[in-house]
Amino acid sequence: MRARSVATRTGWRLLRTDPVAYAIAWFAWVLFWSIPIPVGLLLKAVLDRISTGSSSVWTILVVLGALEVGRWIEVLFAAVQWHGAWVGWHTVPRLNLLRSLAVDPGPVAGRLPGSPGEAVSRFRDDTKDLAQVLDVWLDVSGAGAAAAAAFVVMATIDLRATLVVAVPVVVVLWICHSLGPRLRRWRRAAREATADVTGFIGDTFGAITAIKAAGAEDAVKGRFDALGAARARAARRDEVGTQLVQSLSGATGNLATGLALLLVAPAIRRGDFTVGDLGLFTTYITVLANLPRWAGRLGAYQRQAEVSVERLAELLPAPVPSEVVDPVTTSLRHGPGPFPPVAVPRPAGRSGDARLRHFEVRGLSVRFPGGGIHDVDLTLRRGSFTVVTGQVGSGKSTLVRGVLGLIPVDRGTRCWNGVEVTEPSTFLVPPRVAYLPQVPRLFSESLADTILLGVDADGLHEALRAACLEEDVAEMPDGLATVVGPKGVRLSGGQIQRAGAARAFVRRPELLVVDDLSSALDVDTEARLWDRLFAATGGDTTVLVVTHRPAVVARADQLVRLDRGRVSVGVT
Repeated sequence: MRARSVATRTGWRLLRTDPVAYAIAWFAWVLFWSIPIPVGLLLKAVLDRISTGSSSVWTILVVLGALEVGRWIEVLFAAVQWHGAWVGWHTVPRLNLLRSLAVDPGPVAGRLPGSPGEAVSRFRDDTKDLAQVLDVWLDVSGAGAAAAAAFVVMATIDLRATLVVAVPVVVVLWICHSLGPRLRRWRRAAREATADVTGFIGDTFGAITAIKAAGAEDAVKGRFDALGAARARAARRDEVGTQLVQSLSGATGNLATGLALLLVAPAIRRGDFTVGDLGLFTTYITVLANLPRWAGRLGAYQRQAEVSVERLAELLPAPVPSEVVDPVTTSLRHGPGPFPPVAVPRPAGRSGDARLRHFEVRGLSVRFPGGGIHDVDLTLRRGSFTVVTGQVGSGKSTLVRGVLGLIPVDRGTRCWNGVEVTEPSTFLVPPRVAYLPQVPRLFSESLADTILLGVDADGLHEALRAACLEEDVAEMPDGLATVVGPKGVRLSGGQIQRAGAARAFVRRPELLVVDDLSSALDVDTEARLWDRLFAATGGDTTVLVVTHRPAVVARADQLVRLDRGRVSVGVT
C-alpha cells in the first residue's frame, strides 16, 4: 500500500483515539477562520452606507468590533483546547510503540533502533511529524470552509476575478506532488543524520573513561565534527525543501490577489464595483489566499509524515497476511483501541502453571550468517542445575536467547510442564523465568529502582545479599538511592553485573537463566555469589547457566557442551 495512504490512515486512526477533543478543536478553528466572512459582509454594508452619505452605521460598526474582539477571545479557547489534543497526538503513538516493544509476542531484537539516538529521533521527531498532520488538518479545514463561503459570495460579484484567486490552490497541490519524492528523501536523510549525532553523544558519555584512557579525545572530536557537518547538510536540504513549498504557496497566493485586484479595476472605474464591494473583495481575497498557504504546509507535512510512519512502523512486529500494523493501534490483533489489551497469562505467584516441574526444548535451530545452533534438545527438571559450555562462538548465548524467544528461531518446540509454549517471549518471563544477560542494561535511576523495575521491594535485601552487592551499597553515599547513571556508568563492571543478578533474584523465578556471570567478576566474588545463590534457593530453583568456570561446571547436574552449534556432550 502506498506510503501516502498509510500516513493518512494512521493520522485518521490517531484522530479517532479521542474524537471528542478533535471535534471541539476542529469546530473552534473552523469558527476562527470563518469569522472574516460575516466581517466582510458587515464591512461592505458600512462602506456602502458611508459612500451614499448615510449615518446609520454605528450599530454595524459595534457589531463589527464585537466580532473581531470575539474572534481573538475565541482563539484563546481554541489554543488551550488544541494544546491538550497536541500532547495526546504525541503520547498515544509513543505509548503504543513502547507497549508493543515490551509485550507483543516475538523477539524484539530485529525491531530495535541501531542506537539510542535513533530511538530518540523516532519517539520525539517522528511522532511530532505525525501530530503536525492532524494539526494542519484543523487549519486546512477552517481555511477551506471560510474559502468556500468567500468564493460563493465573491462569485456573485465578479466570477472571473474569483476564479483567478482559486488558481493558486491547484498550483500549490501540483508543486507538492512534484516535490513529494524529494521531500520524503530529504526528511529521511535529516532524521538519520540527527540520530547519528544524538547516538554518538550518548555513546561518548557512556565511554568517557575509555576515551580518556585511550587518549582518543581528538578522534572523538573529529568524528563529532564530521557527524555534525553531515547533519547540517541534511537539515539544510530538508528545511529548504519545506520552506520552498511554503514560500511558493504564499507567493502564488499573493500573485493571485494582485491579479484579482487588477481584473476588478475596470469595474471600479466604471462604477460597477462599489466601495463596499471593494472592501468585501479585499477581505475575502485574504481569506482565499490563506488556503494555498495551508495547502502547501499540508503537502509538505504529509510527505514528511509518510517517512515518519514508515520509521515508526519499523518498531512494530511484522504483520501476518491481511493484517494492518500502524503506530497508533499497534496491530489489529489487539483490536481498534489505542491501548490494546494483551492476552498474556502472567500469574502473580508460584502457583498453578507458573510452578515448574520440567521444561523441555526439542529440535531448536537458529541460523544466522557465519553460525547458529542446530537441533538442540534440552530437558530441565525442577531444582536441577544445568551448565552450557563450549568454545567462543559455539552458540552458547544463541542457545539461551533462542530458548527464551529473544531471537527468531528456524524451528523447535518448548514445553512447560508438558504444554507447548507458543509465544516464549511473553510466556517465559517472571515469575516463571528470569534472565541475566552478559551485559545487564541499567536505567539512569536509583539503584533500587533499576533493580526492582516495578516489582515489590520485599525481597530486595535478600536479592542484594545473594548478588554479593550489600557491601557495595553500604559504601555508597546515598545507598540504594544512588543514581547509577546511563547504563550504570557510575558503577564498576562487576557492580553492574551484580545489580543485574539482583534484578533477576528479586523476581524469585522458577527458572533462572544466566549467560556468563563471570564476564566482569573476579573468581572469589563469583564463587561467593554462587554459594549464596544455592543457599538462597535451597535447590528449589531450576538454573540454566552459560559458563566456562571449572568450579561452576563441577556443580552441574547436567552438562551441555556445544561444538559449532551442535551438542557434542550431554551429561546428567
